[in-house]
Amino acid sequence: MGIIISSFIGCGREYLKNTHGDKAKIFDAVEEITLTENTQDALESYYNRVMDIIDDYDIVFIGTLSSIRDIFNIHKVDYDIFYPSVGRRGEFIENQVRKRTKPDVIRMLDKNFEKWVNEIDEDESPNCYKHKLSKQGEYIGNEPSIIQYINSLKS
Repeated sequence: MGIIISSFIGCGREYLKNTHGDKAKIFDAVEEITLTENTQDALESYYNRVMDIIDDYDIVFIGTLSSIRDIFNIHKVDYDIFYPSVGRRGEFIENQVRKRTKPDVIRMLDKNFEKWVNEIDEDESPNCYKHKLSKQGEYIGNEPSIIQYINSLKS
């Protein structure tokens, strides 16, 4: 069974897939599973799809929306969440501009950055294992516990 990682926008999900995808089977539910509605049925469907494939992958990425985290918390499923500190807002916005992310996504990130980080900080779920990336240049792809996990996998 793989691990579930909730990854804040810009924390290096793509980088990890590109640099370690040959060592770990990674499924990106953020990209692969479309959550068109934020209804309980849609969230249950998202949750069920992730749980259906978790045994086939080493890492499954999920979104960080509070509704997505809530559905995993309701089902008492453990997951790790990687997110930046509020002080890294400028760095994350700059990175998205450099990546040529769509302007509306950048505006949404800029407008909601602090709110989203604070929501994660306030999450007290016993299933949520927080990893706050506080230092400049710190991302999932260079986070020691993830690298150690990937290196421990048998190819």
